[in-house]
Parts: sequence; C-alpha cells; structure tokens
Amino acid sequence: MTSEVVLMNRQAVAMAADSAVTISGDRYLKTYQSVDKLFPLVENQPVGVMIYNNAEIMSTPWETVISLYREQARSRPLDTVAAYAEDFMEFISGNPDLFPADHQDTEFFKVVAVVFTVLAEEFDHQVRKFAESHKGGVRDHTSSIFEFVVGQLHTDYQRCPDDSPRGDLPCFPRGMAEQVRRRYGNEIEQLMQSLIGSLKQEYPGLSVSEGTNAKLREIAVFAVIKDAFFEHYTGVVFAGFGAKEKFPSMRSYLASSVILGILKRKRDRQADIGADTGPVFQPFAQDRMIRTFLTGMDQYLRMFIYSETLKLSMGLVSDIVGRTPNLSDAQKNAIFRDYSQNNLGHALNEFFRSVDNYQYAVHTRPILRAINSLPRKELGETAASLIKLNSFQQKVMHSVETVGGPIDVAVITRNGGLEWSREKPEL
Repeated sequence: MTSEVVLMNRQAVAMAADSAVTISGDRYLKTYQSVDKLFPLVENQPVGVMIYNNAEIMSTPWETVISLYREQARSRPLDTVAAYAEDFMEFISGNPDLFPADHQDTEFFKVVAVVFTVLAEEFDHQVRKFAESHKGGVRDHTSSIFEFVVGQLHTDYQRCPDDSPRGDLPCFPRGMAEQVRRRYGNEIEQLMQSLIGSLKQEYPGLSVSEGTNAKLREIAVFAVIKDAFFEHYTGVVFAGFGAKEKFPSMRSYLASSVILGILKRKRDRQADIGADTGPVFQPFAQDRMIRTFLTGMDQYLRMFIYSETLKLSMGLVSDIVGRTPNLSDAQKNAIFRDYSQNNLGHALNEFFRSVDNYQYAVHTRPILRAINSLPRKELGETAASLIKLNSFQQKVMHSVETVGGPIDVAVITRNGGLEWSREKPEL
C-alpha cells in the first residue's frame, strides 16, 4: 500500500508519495521502504505522474513503462494534462511490442483466475459462517451457498453499491463482450472447471447448476468489460501544466490489463484550477489521517457517531411513544414508524449538516485558504508533511507499516518545470 497526495494552487503543483511497498504471500509479509512511485512523465515538460496500489502492469514495472513512454514522447508538448494522460494510456494500449498478443492472452487468464479465487474465498467464508450459525449440517447446503455467492458477484458486476446500474467501461468499443467470449471461450471453460473441481474436492456434496455455470461465464466477461476493478489494478495520477494551460490540472486513472489490444482503464478523479477556483487538496490510496487533518474528524468516528446518535434517537422516540397514555399498541407502532421514517430522518440530516458546516468553517476552509496562497517551496513541504501524518499513525498503531520510508516530492511550476526531491532516509 501507499500514501500519496496532490496539492494545487494557481502557482504550482506539489505531488508527494511515500516509498513503502508491502509484499505478501502464504505466511509471508515483508515491507520495503525504497520504492519509487513518483516520476517526471515527459522530459523537459512540467508534468508528473504517480502510481499507487500495484507497482507492476502485466508483470512489467510501471517505472519501465513510464520510461519507455518518456523516450517515445521526446519532450513533445501537449496542450493539456488530460491530453498527456490519454496519450499515455493509448501508448500502453496500442503498443504490441510492449505487451504482445500472447502476453495479453496470459493476462486474461490471470485476471479471471484472480476473480474466481476471490469467489472461492468468499464461498469458504460463507460455508464457515453457515456451519457456525447452524452447528454443522452444512454438507446439504453447499450447493445453495455456492449459488448464492456466484449470484452476489454476478450482481455486483452489474449493480453499484447504491444499486444503480454498473455500465461497461467507455474505453472499450461496442461489442467487446462478444469479442471476449469468442476469443477466450475455451479459457473460460477451463478456469470454470478448475474452480469447480477444486471446490468439489473440498466439498464433495457440491453440485453446480447450469444457471450458475452461465453466471460464471458472464462473470469472466464482466471482469474485463464492466466498470469494476475487483482484480489487481494500479492508480495512475497525472498533474502539472499542459502547453496551453495557464493554471495546473490533475487527472487520475485506474488501470488494470491490456486485453485484445485495449488497456482496461477508467478516469477516476479530475481537478482543474481556474482564475476563480480554489485550491486542490487530493489524497490517494491510504488517506485516513490526511482526511482527518483536513476535516477535523476521523471518517470512521463520524460514522460511529452517526450510528450511535441514530440508536439514541430511536430509543428516545420509542420510550416517549411507549409512555404515551390512551394509545393502543397499533397506534403506538404507527406513530413510531411515521416519526422514524420522516421527522427523525430529517432531524438527523439537519444535525449532521450543521456538524459538516462547522467542520468546514473551522477546519477545512482555513487549510484550503492557506494552501491557495502557499509559495511553491512551502507547498511541497506541506505535501510531504501530510504523508508523514499517515506514516506516523501507522508507526504507532500497526505492526506492519504499509506507509513509510523516505518521501518523494515533486513541485511543478509552469516556468520552473518539475523540481524533484527525496527526503533523506532515517538511519
């Protein structure tokens, strides 16, 4: 894991990243603190790029891919940071020398294998959960549990957490799903049989219906085309000045693998500074302490307070309604239900809106006002200090420090270009 941040005002951009990487395996966990995650994108151009979450794409280090793009771009200026970002993504997609067709075939196999592994782990979890709650007797229910788990993943690929439809990624042309089915139908069947065979060895009573098999085939296709990144992916952040940009801008993407000559990707976040717009304060990856600093309250504490306030409020309403004389149980239930669904919800929303307004006025706005006027040197120092907050929190609270090591900082201005510095490592 990692911690990164982008700060922007009208004068400059500061990008900061830690240098820790965590490698894990079966009974193995190791953290190194010497990894580069922040690079100049194009030589002699005021644009930087950061990566997080995965240091490689298709077994190739991102640093190598970035250096190859830098050689190909040859100081070529583009009008906007958005244009640099798209040009970089197209460089990866349209480069068969970088990722040949057979390499892409292997990567499809890996992507679906990872998704099926996640499915198998969730199935194991649900089986254990069922056995604990029913005191055994799980053998007769493994098939229905597997059907449930497959159905849930099938739904997750089609519906977002808020239940809105999950669309196909716009980076793919129409008909991509059918192309994947035609090209990789045999591989999908092979992966399905491997998954089901291994599960049947552990759960002999497992049987899989044709309907569940059909959903597994669709999941393999969804793993490529849907706007979901359940497999390993990398966050790629671009920031700086395009040739025709008076003020800085930022674009970030999620990127996974090249399949059938197209990089699976989506634009994640974007920000543009204008003459009348405020600064940009954008953390990436592990950002808990950074957001706490900005808002004045830990996000998990806020959720806990909301939950406890809701329980307290409902308890008070229930107690008051229950003590009201001359009301039947049906009338009391009707009053409680109506108040809970309408008045109570409105009151809680107003309460937390007031809290949010206070947080913004007392904590967030003064910080943003300061960032808006910081000179470039102080902007870079502020970005580095924010990464240190996350690192310090992990140092005192966790046994594994997934954020840490020397901090890389790039300060970018239109006239001065990209100035890169690295904090000295602790001895």
